[in-house]
Amino acid sequence: MNPNWFISMFILMFFDVSSQSNSNTKFGVPLRVHFSSENYQGSIQNWEFDQSENGLLYVANNFGLLEFDGNKWKKYNIPDATKIRTVMIDSKGTIFVGGQNQIGYFWETGKGLQFKSLRKELDALNVEFSEVWKIFELDDEIFFNVEDKLLSYSNNQIKKIDSPGFLISSFLVKDRVFCQFYNEGIFEYKDGDFIALPQTNNIERLIAILPNKQGYYFLSEKGKVFEFKDSNLQFKIDLLQSDTVNEAIQLENGDYALGTQNNGLLIFNSDFSKKLHLTKNKGISDRTVKSIYEDNFNNLWVALNNGIDYIKLSLPFTLINEELGVEGTGYDAHFFDNSLYLGTNNGLFVANTADLFLNEDHFSLFPDSEGQVYKISQIEKELFLNHHEGAFKIDGHELKKIHDIGTWNLIKTSKPNVVLGGDYKGIKYFEKKNNSWVNTKDLPDLSESSRILVFENDTTLWMSHGYRGVYRIKFDKNMKYKNKIEHFDDRHGFPSNILITSYNLNGKMVFTSKSGIFNFNKDSLNFSSNQFFDNYLGKEHVSELVSGINNSVYYIQNQNFGVLNEKKYGDFDKKTKIFKHINKYISDDLQDISVVNNNSVFITAKDGFIKYDPQKNHHIEKKFSTIIRSVKVSKAEDSLLIAIPINKEKLKINNKQSVKIEFASPFYDGFEDLKYSYRLKPLDEKWSKWTDTNEKSYNHLPYGDYTFEVKAKNIYDLESKVSSFPFQVSTPWYANWYAKTGYFTLFLVFIILIPVLQRKKYKVENSIIKKEKEKEIRVKNEEIDKLYNEKLQTELNLKNDQLTSTTMQLIKNKEFIQGIQAKIITSIDKGGSVQELKRIISSIDKELSDEDYWAKFAYHFDQVHGNYLEKLSSMNIKLSPREIKLAAFLRMNMSSKEIAKLLNITHRGVELARYRLRKKLKLERKQNLVEYLIELDKNNTIP
Repeated sequence: MNPNWFISMFILMFFDVSSQSNSNTKFGVPLRVHFSSENYQGSIQNWEFDQSENGLLYVANNFGLLEFDGNKWKKYNIPDATKIRTVMIDSKGTIFVGGQNQIGYFWETGKGLQFKSLRKELDALNVEFSEVWKIFELDDEIFFNVEDKLLSYSNNQIKKIDSPGFLISSFLVKDRVFCQFYNEGIFEYKDGDFIALPQTNNIERLIAILPNKQGYYFLSEKGKVFEFKDSNLQFKIDLLQSDTVNEAIQLENGDYALGTQNNGLLIFNSDFSKKLHLTKNKGISDRTVKSIYEDNFNNLWVALNNGIDYIKLSLPFTLINEELGVEGTGYDAHFFDNSLYLGTNNGLFVANTADLFLNEDHFSLFPDSEGQVYKISQIEKELFLNHHEGAFKIDGHELKKIHDIGTWNLIKTSKPNVVLGGDYKGIKYFEKKNNSWVNTKDLPDLSESSRILVFENDTTLWMSHGYRGVYRIKFDKNMKYKNKIEHFDDRHGFPSNILITSYNLNGKMVFTSKSGIFNFNKDSLNFSSNQFFDNYLGKEHVSELVSGINNSVYYIQNQNFGVLNEKKYGDFDKKTKIFKHINKYISDDLQDISVVNNNSVFITAKDGFIKYDPQKNHHIEKKFSTIIRSVKVSKAEDSLLIAIPINKEKLKINNKQSVKIEFASPFYDGFEDLKYSYRLKPLDEKWSKWTDTNEKSYNHLPYGDYTFEVKAKNIYDLESKVSSFPFQVSTPWYANWYAKTGYFTLFLVFIILIPVLQRKKYKVENSIIKKEKEKEIRVKNEEIDKLYNEKLQTELNLKNDQLTSTTMQLIKNKEFIQGIQAKIITSIDKGGSVQELKRIISSIDKELSDEDYWAKFAYHFDQVHGNYLEKLSSMNIKLSPREIKLAAFLRMNMSSKEIAKLLNITHRGVELARYRLRKKLKLERKQNLVEYLIELDKNNTIP
């Protein structure tokens, strides 16, 4: 990027209104999470909190002890108790509880908490009680504020402490124990004795004793503060006019938090000036606060009359929404004349920031401003409202309309008393005449809706259109339009025409687009990528961009908020992780970031606005852990899971059992976004993908030693320490040491017996192989014979076809020639040339008597029937050539008619020839001549 841009970033122009606002007064409600009784499956009422060393949260609830690990709630019932009033975790991790008709403690068994009651010990001391109100620890000694008395517990023994009167309440303050006794005053318990504090016998009932630099503050139930120092007691301030304090604690930053019966939660600075007031429908879910606890992340757990609120007080974010009277989606914020103006789709809302949280006043709707607000514009010392129904001047407590068309924005020009405004139909000139603003003319040649107007300098204006690109308009020094309007779009370097927006970052024009941020080259009149933003933000769409304090740049990219903070000249740090807390709240329509002052950046939200305080330090705890919460194993005979102690030396299961491991990370700062990754060594080399699932099951694992490892990743992408759980899938009986010894013994026996067995096996195998080979040869021979016969049959069928074809052709020729012969004879009878015709007949007779056809026939016939004719000729019985032919035709099962034509004789001649052949063959009368000839062929022998 051009280095001049960095130089210009050092010169930051912003509204400095810090002198007009009380920096010690917060405005906006903190982010919070509400837990209902349905969420934690307990009573609506909760009384006290404490946190274990590993971060688990414990809550005294009417129905028992609640435990929260950042993922799930769990309730532990306490026998013979109706309500649990107090919970305290001692230095050894033992969880002491007390309430109505019960007192005792929980300890960790490895598969959950186990309760031990101390009522028997109290019965032995003849101590009767119905309520336990407070438990605390000092020097390994546990103290119980039981109704009207104080008890101590150490070395598994309880003793009753003799007191000067009826005990009202007790307090542990910086390793000192104070007790208030009815009509007696306040005493310090020290070395087994009660020492009275002077001037305290008539003090009101105390709720808390809070330390300060010089002594202590005594806070009464009615909200009165007394300061005790140097043995003197003085009234300091009355914090509540008419209410009751249920709880008060000092926060780690020195502030004081008070929970009241009817007025919610109040937070005071260290000098007791009011800093924040939250009550029902204004920051918390109930007006009755029974207990307050500041956790490891400096956030507040608030026990309400109905449920629990988790107040994210440590975050630099607050919400300004309908709880404060701001209705609708936010569009613009502006600080003016000690008031904060917020524009939404429902109208313009305004509040005096000085007393926004010092009393019950909320934001109020500005009269006649109902409807869609787009922008709040300040021109010198005048404020304007840009509205769907037009442009208005905000004059005191009323609106004065100066334009009738829906107006996006009004911007100041270099010419006094001249303002440009972008509306639904273009750009308008407004001039101040007679102390009133009027629309004097339109900018010619432009009728596009002109929402975004940005001056590059005194005479160059850029107008961005939602889907048609960007326009450059030049003016002279008197703001008169000159030349023509220049239009730029995807033909000039932009990736597309949509989502183009122009911004002036301290004198440097940049242009966001659908993909990446661009600079304008005045020489080539083209746009090119801005390397600075490409390096830090890449090419994903940036929907809002604004300069901040100390050269910072705020932006919204893909619905995610971020800031670039300059570390040194030209070197910026990209900050995004903390904003994961608010990304889900950010609006997705006409987004806006308003930098009001050093500690106030307003971001438009789906419901109102998000206020970000860049000056507030937010400590991120980098070291945190993941806890193996439970391990459950199925029984061998069914799938029922049974919890097993985690602290066992080593879990052993068989490969038919399944194991389910649950885990959690008590990192409450953004606990909604915790992710987990795990692996099972040695099966898994790589970690699993990050998931919000906090359990993993394994079934039918091979036998061996395993270690389950798990880690968490918080909202800031920091990873926890790896927690592990080793277990073993036991070796089955057939694979244990004894079985292996048996296998080895059998192996030795086999080694000895192998030669004998092999010889015997060899003989048997040889015999089998020999038989199999003989069988195989026999089968192969049969297959060969079968194939050979099939081949012969195929050839025989072919030759039969050829023989039949030849025979039919001979018959056809004979018939043809005989036909011609008949015609010639007829011709002679009718007087034709006798000599010539006789010559033709003689030639035909010669043809008919030609034996050449018979040679061909005989060749094919013998091919089919294995030299049948040759064998007939060589018989002892002398057969004439005609008789041999007759025998062949009869073998082919031809009819007498067909034979007559082939032998050129009559049908009677054929019968006579058959008779003579029977005589020569010496056939009996009952024998069939044709069958006899066929049988001779089949037997392949000639007698």
